[in-house]
Amino acid sequence: MRIVRYYPRAVLGDGGMTAALRRWSESAAALGEHVVIAFDGGTPPPDSAAEWVNLRHVGPASFRLPIGLGGLLRDADIMVMQSGWAAHNLRAGGEARKAGVPYVLEPRGAYDPHIVRRKRLLKRAWWQLAEGQLVRDALAVHVFFESERPHLAALGSRGPEIVAPNGVVPPDSEQWDGGSGGYVLWVGRFDPEHKGLDLLVRAVAVLPPAERPTLRLHGPDRRGGKGRVAGLARRLGVGPWIHIGGSVHGAEKDRLMTSAKAFVYPSRWEAFGNAPAEAAALGVPVLATPYPLGRFLADHDAAVVADPTPESLAEGLRVVAGPRAPELGRNGAQLVREAFRWEDVARSWLEQARGLLAKSARPL
Repeated sequence: MRIVRYYPRAVLGDGGMTAALRRWSESAAALGEHVVIAFDGGTPPPDSAAEWVNLRHVGPASFRLPIGLGGLLRDADIMVMQSGWAAHNLRAGGEARKAGVPYVLEPRGAYDPHIVRRKRLLKRAWWQLAEGQLVRDALAVHVFFESERPHLAALGSRGPEIVAPNGVVPPDSEQWDGGSGGYVLWVGRFDPEHKGLDLLVRAVAVLPPAERPTLRLHGPDRRGGKGRVAGLARRLGVGPWIHIGGSVHGAEKDRLMTSAKAFVYPSRWEAFGNAPAEAAALGVPVLATPYPLGRFLADHDAAVVADPTPESLAEGLRVVAGPRAPELGRNGAQLVREAFRWEDVARSWLEQARGLLAKSARPL
């Protein structure tokens, strides 16, 4: 099967969506599929099993549209588009329809109710004018968990979904050491509203000083988010408990995780959240808000879930580092290693896509 994955920021992006797209592509290629990644600018990674095509785009930075995608789709069996509420997806969907190529939308949380409520009137108009038709014309919408289906139904989508989570590559040797570092860890992008970092800092302030954990927060800045988090910690008098650091990757990130007492992920909304899945795979006890992955882990007794409020997160911080921490860690490691193997999730995606193509009279 020839799969064209279109995402303008497949090279230049620095977030989880970019990393996941590469993993999905490499995993499908490893299973024998021909994967083409169409992107806008930058130098693709070397030694990739996927074919990378730098597609010309025109327009301002916030409204760049692909040129020539139709030619790339000429021999394609299916196209996959990332994210949502994007003009480039509308253009790409139109090119796919002209070429007679079915497409799958991977919104990666873009249709979460929290996202839909932001700039609600604008999104409602966009849905009525364009996005709704893009979704209705799709072969399927790819979601990570069954719990995301109602998000689509709330928008009026009645089409089929492909359900498959991101995969995780756990290190072979590293494993939680019981929390020798004595800190609670968060890793992600410093977007305080989205990632709930303001809630987490306030949760520490809710706790009596003797119960406050040391928090280590690591990741890239976003629009001054680090400064806002540090400022809030100072104003609330919890600066000594909040340590802000830079991005961590690879072995350094694994060492930080395995030495942490717990891993916390207080997002107000989230698509998947690779970091808590990676932490769980290492056997680190996880505290998360009830977004889809957090609920999935909690349903399997593999995480503590707390509502996105300072009070609930404060109680969660007490529980996740308590007597049940080793059991939570063991459950999480077993669950993630069994349910989130890249080979398995990629195969599931391909099988579901083939089944839908067969029903649409394009069997492969």
